Amino acid sequence: MTKVIKRSGEEEEYLSDKLYNALIRAGASDEVAKEIVKEIDERVKKREKISTDEIRRYVLTRLQQLEPEVADAWQFYDRVFKGRITFENGKAIVVDKGKLYLGRKVKDFNGKGLENAEQVKEILDELKEDMDYGLSPKVINARLYALFMGVLHKKDMPKGEKEKAIKYINDFRESLGWKPYELKYPLQS
Repeated sequence: MTKVIKRSGEEEEYLSDKLYNALIRAGASDEVAKEIVKEIDERVKKREKISTDEIRRYVLTRLQQLEPEVADAWQFYDRVFKGRITFENGKAIVVDKGKLYLGRKVKDFNGKGLENAEQVKEILDELKEDMDYGLSPKVINARLYALFMGVLHKKDMPKGEKEKAIKYINDFRESLGWKPYELKYPLQS
């Protein structure tokens, strides 16, 4: 079995389902997610080890070719929930603590990801500003989906904060004349 070398140096078994789910959460279509997973599976089966950075660069390159708005949403998710900023060549920097540029604001950043609904509201304010400056509705929609999925899967955000964050996201969608997201399952604490 091929091992994936994470940024921390840890190794874990390569699981194509994990990659497929990440692509779907970023908003990729089922067809594109399956295509990219199949391509990565082919690369991985020839190797004993592969880094998460190599997988990520390949995924972003293919998404940029196949569904550019999803590539943007993937990078948006990484910035907001993982504290990584992606540059055009696919490399990322990790911000453990300090200042992180979120859109047009510099924020104190204490670890990975958002902690509360107010931070989600600030991201939505920046998305509105981005839209006012010409970012396409398709990209905004992809980023909203990534934000929604990130909030749902954020393990250390309290349930009440998740509920408020989802309300902010859905209010934003409705202000644009878009349908709100519906939960398929009850929120977990």
